[in-house]
Amino acid sequence: HYVWGGAIMLQKLRRSNLVNIYFGARGTFLTCFTLMFFYFLFSVLTNTFLIPSDKFVGNIPSILRGEYWYIITGPLFHYEWHHLMWNLLPIAVLGPFIEWKIGSWVFVTSFFVSGWVGSSIFCFVFGEFIQSILGIGLYLCVFYGASIAVYALFPLTIAAFLIKEPEYSFITKAVVIGAFSYLILGLFPKADASDAQRFVEIAHVSGFIAGIIGAIVVSVIKLRRKVVSFFLRRSTD
Repeated sequence: HYVWGGAIMLQKLRRSNLVNIYFGARGTFLTCFTLMFFYFLFSVLTNTFLIPSDKFVGNIPSILRGEYWYIITGPLFHYEWHHLMWNLLPIAVLGPFIEWKIGSWVFVTSFFVSGWVGSSIFCFVFGEFIQSILGIGLYLCVFYGASIAVYALFPLTIAAFLIKEPEYSFITKAVVIGAFSYLILGLFPKADASDAQRFVEIAHVSGFIAGIIGAIVVSVIKLRRKVVSFFLRRSTD
């Protein structure tokens, strides 16, 4: 009985596109590899060559006074290995499903651009709020890591789920919904959060907003391609 049940389950997995989605996730692999590369690069530059870390990552006031390169570099660098690993986990879990629907290069571009847009929102939209409500100490706090871009994955996952083609199998849909539901729990603010935790939560919300913008842009591009393809087919008929 158990052998027969296992054989049926294996057959269902083969019929699903779950395996193909993960083996075809070149953009997800490239994203994870890029973040790991910059982690080791940052470690070598700051620990071996003793270059000050503020050459690579900044804070809100440094960006507001015109040091905009921190918007680009901040989401790429991580101080701690465990911080990097926690950011790679949602990418590795959700990334392949998004990539399957929107394409590898669009996924990679959406991820990093969302991180930069989210960092801009964090500084230019929430900077004054952080200074007045959370205090000057956190306002001057350096922010870094891909967490902002990671939280942009959640709206992109919803957009990918709503795109009809290529279609997810039933098992794939169940996995996407389960992984999404588990990972998104970290987005909800805690009632008893400290000011430092609220600082991080605001960064995550900034990423989520950037993800909404990215999801809208990707959806519009997909719709535009469908419209152009439709009229091209009509013109050739």
